[in-house]
Amino acid sequence: MKKFLSMLFAGSLVLLVACGQGKEVVDDGTDDQVDTAQAADTSGSEAAPATAAAPVLADAATISGTVKLEGAAPAMASLQMGADAYCASQHTTPAKDEEVVLGPAGELANVIVFVKNAPAGNYPAPPPTTLDQQGCQYHPHVSAVQAGQEIQIKNSDATLHNVHAMPAVNSAFNEGQPVQGMVAKKKFDKVELTPFRIKCDVHGWMKSYMVVLPHPFHSVSQMNGTFSIGNLPPGNYTLVAWHEKYGTQEQQVTVGAKETKQISFSFKG
Repeated sequence: MKKFLSMLFAGSLVLLVACGQGKEVVDDGTDDQVDTAQAADTSGSEAAPATAAAPVLADAATISGTVKLEGAAPAMASLQMGADAYCASQHTTPAKDEEVVLGPAGELANVIVFVKNAPAGNYPAPPPTTLDQQGCQYHPHVSAVQAGQEIQIKNSDATLHNVHAMPAVNSAFNEGQPVQGMVAKKKFDKVELTPFRIKCDVHGWMKSYMVVLPHPFHSVSQMNGTFSIGNLPPGNYTLVAWHEKYGTQEQQVTVGAKETKQISFSFKG
C-alpha cells in the first residue's frame, strides 16, 4: 500500500509540473497594478462606471439658437509660452488667448447657455466628461457639468501642469500632474450657477471656466455660434447665456410639446 501511494503521489506531481510548464505559479499581486500610460488613456479603454441614461420624453421640446458679437472684435494677444520650451514647441504659430473666439461673421464661441429654472427632478448623472491639457492649453475652454458628474482631468503634455480649481461653493483643489498621460477624476457635488475659473499655476496663461448645474439642460456655443438644448419638458424657462468677457444675459422662453424654438443672443463688443 505504501508503495502504491508513493507511485500515485509521484504521478500527480508529474501532471502538476506538466500543466504549469515546469514553472511555479506565484500570485505576486501585479494584476492590481496598471501602467501610468495605460491608466491615463481617455480613448475609452478604461471601463467607465455605469450611469443611467436620462429618459427621452415623448413630448420633449428643443431650444436652439445662435450667439453673436456686435461691434468690433478685440484683438487677442499671443500667449507668451517662451518660459516653457515644450509648450512653445507645440504650436507652429503662436497660440492666441481664447477670451474672445469669433467665427467669420461675428459668431461668438465659448458661451455657456443653460436653463436657469428647469423642473426639479432626480436627473441621472451623465457619462464622464474630460478636461484635457494639451499644447499647454485647456480643452475645452469653457464647459458645463452636472452636479455629481465625473470629470476626468488629463495631462496630455510632456511637461508639468497643476490643476487649480477655484469654485466658490464647491471644495477647491490644487493638484500637480507631472507625468504625461495622468488623469485625475473629480466631481463637484454642489450646484454652482456662476462659472468659476480653473487655472494652471505653472503656466499662467492657462485657464478654463466651468459651471455646475442640477440638470442636463445646457450647451456651449460652437465656432459658428450655434447651441442646442434638447429633451426639455414643455414649459416656461429662463435661459442664461454667459461669456467670460461680456458677462451674462437672460431670455424668457416658452416651448410647447415637441416644439423647437429658435432664439438668439447678441453681445456688444
